[in-house]
Amino acid sequence: MPGRPAFQHEVVQKWTAAIARSDGFVFVTPEYNYGTSAVLKNAIDWVYSEWNRKAVGFVSYGSAMGARAVQQLRETAIELQLAPIRSSVHIPVATLWAHYQGGDVEAGLAELEAPAKTLMDDLLWWTAALKRARSHAT
Repeated sequence: MPGRPAFQHEVVQKWTAAIARSDGFVFVTPEYNYGTSAVLKNAIDWVYSEWNRKAVGFVSYGSAMGARAVQQLRETAIELQLAPIRSSVHIPVATLWAHYQGGDVEAGLAELEAPAKTLMDDLLWWTAALKRARSHAT
């Protein structure tokens, strides 16, 4: 929350400092009950101003490849003044299932190379652009 006093808990102080030092983020999320995990949402919600005007991308898995969790996280990111990039990586359930069943995981991962490259290219571009803009802000 803007104007809040410094957190007293050491873990929260370390988490907040790590976010402050970073210029861009990739949130990796499962989808549970049409949304992200409570643990991730709680971790995000402990921080506010340190997220502001920084880029974020998403990798997801689970039901519907985690797309619904990513949609919720995009809305949360906007409220935190993060800049969610358009590109994301959604891991198909078949790839996860192959992993757990000893199947051909490599084939599923190969299909994710192009979206992962797009995600990283876009995230790096936006991270650099927003870092420059923050350095010129008054």
